[in-house]
Amino acid sequence: MRPSRRKFLNTAALTMAGVALAPRETLAEYVPDDASILKGTPMSTFPWLRNLSDFFVGSLRNARHFDREAYIRQLADQGFTHVSINGLGADRPFESGPPGDVYSWFYDYSPDLDQFVTSKLIDGFYPEEYLRKNLEFLKSGAALAMKYGVVPGLHVNSPRSMPEKFWEKCPFLRGARIDHPRESFRPRYTLAMAHPVVQQHYRELVHNLMKEVPQLGFIHVWTNDSGSGFEFVASLYAGRNGGPYLIREWKSDDEIARRAAENVLTYYHLLRDQSKKLNPAFRVICDLGPFYAERKYIAPGLGDGLDAGEFASFEKPESREEREMLNRVGAVVHQKLDLGDNNVLGVPCPKLVYERLQGAAKAGATHVMVGVTPRSLAPFDINGDVLQAFQQNSQTPLEDVINASAERWVGSAHAQSLRELWALSDTAVRSYPFGIPYSTFAFPWFRLWIRPFVPNIDTIPESDRLYYERYLLATFNNPARIDLNNDMMWNFLTVEEAGEKKRSIDRSVIPPLSQAVARSTELLQHIEHASPAGKVFQDLHDRLCAAQCYYRTMRNTVAWTESVHGYMEAKSQTEKQKFRELCREMVVNELDNARNLLKLWTESHVDWMPVTTGEESLHIYADNFGDHVRRKIELMNRHATDEPYIDPNYMWRMPKE
Repeated sequence: MRPSRRKFLNTAALTMAGVALAPRETLAEYVPDDASILKGTPMSTFPWLRNLSDFFVGSLRNARHFDREAYIRQLADQGFTHVSINGLGADRPFESGPPGDVYSWFYDYSPDLDQFVTSKLIDGFYPEEYLRKNLEFLKSGAALAMKYGVVPGLHVNSPRSMPEKFWEKCPFLRGARIDHPRESFRPRYTLAMAHPVVQQHYRELVHNLMKEVPQLGFIHVWTNDSGSGFEFVASLYAGRNGGPYLIREWKSDDEIARRAAENVLTYYHLLRDQSKKLNPAFRVICDLGPFYAERKYIAPGLGDGLDAGEFASFEKPESREEREMLNRVGAVVHQKLDLGDNNVLGVPCPKLVYERLQGAAKAGATHVMVGVTPRSLAPFDINGDVLQAFQQNSQTPLEDVINASAERWVGSAHAQSLRELWALSDTAVRSYPFGIPYSTFAFPWFRLWIRPFVPNIDTIPESDRLYYERYLLATFNNPARIDLNNDMMWNFLTVEEAGEKKRSIDRSVIPPLSQAVARSTELLQHIEHASPAGKVFQDLHDRLCAAQCYYRTMRNTVAWTESVHGYMEAKSQTEKQKFRELCREMVVNELDNARNLLKLWTESHVDWMPVTTGEESLHIYADNFGDHVRRKIELMNRHATDEPYIDPNYMWRMPKE
């Protein structure tokens, strides 16, 4: 363990963080080497700093060059106190669906308790080998976390749906339909939480899991999404629904919300009370985001080990009232900070990271959740250095951190150039407009880097689109297949909104990135590539190129919306001609961008995006990414001059077979 991390550990801190020491246990069992350094050292800025990452709980766990132990060691070095570790040990989730159903892909991250252990109620419904692999992977992750002094825990989508065969045996225990009807062909249901047998089932799951992995210190529950949900809450995708044990007919909306909230609290209390039997310091983080109609009834039941996930900015009067209620009952609020995503790894924005950390600290946040890029994939990540320094001492000037990292990586001769490139990248990242669809975790879901941006996607035969549509998050009749601005029943942006966002990217995002790419290219012509500075600038150059490709693709998604939807809405030939010219410009722009992306993919040795060592999925690309980009370029060239068109009746199509 590195000394910069060990200073944050002491017995009191471990207990507060969610690790209860048994009577005969000593700190030495949690900190394997010399702990004398702990005496008289300061605590960190955020007493609870947690990492939630798809590298640990989702599909990125199989990314090439990702080193799980190195990542946990990195988190410890950066001052993290907690880590969510419950990714699947099996290659893919047990859940499946009928042909064309895409909902099972959501089960690949944040798996629920029943994916690791079983109970009397469900014994035999999941294969023993499947559960064994998942549990062994969880145990190994917990052991690594404890090795480096970080508290392991779970981030679950729960209560999650049950296998279809289970309902053949116990149809009377069926609870809420929780799947998204636009993305599934087979309804999924959770158990009826109000039933005593179901409650006992969850007690057994908690007991069995805590017995197998006693190091677990917390569980963060997200629900009403990704195959999970509670009965009769207003935010269920299929609408309020559930089993026969909770709500009678002819009840008012408020009465239903009250009863639904009581049911939610029953589950939260069950998790807390059962876990505390084995670990008195165990905490349950209850993400209240989905419960917009029920929060006022849920919040008073939290506290005493039941914390709240951040669910609002607390600017609205009702949100401030809920925050005040949480304060009264002593429920800690865990704040999530957006410090980047995994679409392009290691894009520098040090000032933006610092400002967001500083804002959280000034607002009094003590429990914070952030993501950070693995050093095994981005070894010169200035964002991570800023986070580490801020966690150690929030009063450290940002300039000192940036200067020290630049000097360490490229030496005094080139430090100023590196700082300038970071500043240009930071300007681009912070200038990206809010509200552009698919900009974060949905970016790979809709295959935007490999699907053709043409005036009429539907003119491309489905057989030619199969290379990307097999992993597209859209059923055969979802207009998202032919419309970059639509997901079944709504359009995201107006033509005017799309055009303004396009122009904003053109004005404020692309220019600083282009300048940074040009500057780094020039620097590399005068620096020995094999030197330490050469490696740093090459790494940064490739990430800046990747960021430029990403932002141009996002620019062209809204340019597509502006031009194609604009053409469809145009009332005159003059207007149609205007939007057709905009459409042609969009195609030319994205074609050039795709060629740059292919060149980067072919020539770069930098891990600028996650690439799986296994099979491609909607969450992650594979080694055939370059072939996909070539196919995109070919199809765009073939259909560049087609007339813009969107079939308004696409949703009503039937399978061709």
